[in-house]
Amino acid sequence: MEGKVVLITGASSGMGKASALYLAQKGVKAITLFSRRKEALDETAKEIKEKFPSVQTLVVAGDVASAADNQRAVDETVKAFGCLHGAFLNAGVYKGGAPLHEVPEEDIQAILDINVKGTLYGLKSCIPAIKKTVGDEGPTGSIVVNSSCMARAVIGPKSANNGLYSASKAFVSSLVETAAVENAPRIRVNAVLPGVVKTSLMPVDDETYDTIGGRLQPLWGKAAMPQEVGSLVGYLLSDEASFISGTNINVDGLWSKSGGSF
Repeated sequence: MEGKVVLITGASSGMGKASALYLAQKGVKAITLFSRRKEALDETAKEIKEKFPSVQTLVVAGDVASAADNQRAVDETVKAFGCLHGAFLNAGVYKGGAPLHEVPEEDIQAILDINVKGTLYGLKSCIPAIKKTVGDEGPTGSIVVNSSCMARAVIGPKSANNGLYSASKAFVSSLVETAAVENAPRIRVNAVLPGVVKTSLMPVDDETYDTIGGRLQPLWGKAAMPQEVGSLVGYLLSDEASFISGTNINVDGLWSKSGGSF
């Protein structure tokens, strides 16, 4: 990862923040931290500076549902650091707990804006900049998208009451495979598919998280920690993953292989 410049959306907390800290530990040159919450981004940047003083950071406050904000994040990254080698399109929202005919309009809008449009806008803005950085030979660029193991449960008991969220993540996984084919071999595009991870995505306490995780994820019988996803993200962004593209990789503690459902 030495010398690389990476952009992370949803970088203020959870898997985005954990991935930023992991990449800093691995010696990237610079990280752009992009999300709506500037104060939280500033805290992430401060923590990186304290622990890894050689790593530069750039804070960009904006909305992933905005094409203009996504482009601004990329443009400011290139202006500050001269290039862009990779991105972790992590920002997402979970709106579940209701059958399709009862999903509130505001939840429909949030899922379409953040999970669907946010991912598409992220790809549209990052791909040209990464292509320009990596050129026609040498190490490739890489984009990792945060999907969900629910993307594999679009139909059936596991998606009940979570159908819109599952469908949005299936959309994301499809985009990943298409973007990988369209941009091979110079940009690798992959997705990580987490299960239950201790983040602010679901506003419940740690005990409830582990209860849900224990029921759904038999590998360890608990919720995952953000770092357990961040380490995979770091690997996929690195040159060590040079032969991996177009994949949707489960990080779900065997949730997708179990019989559990929300």
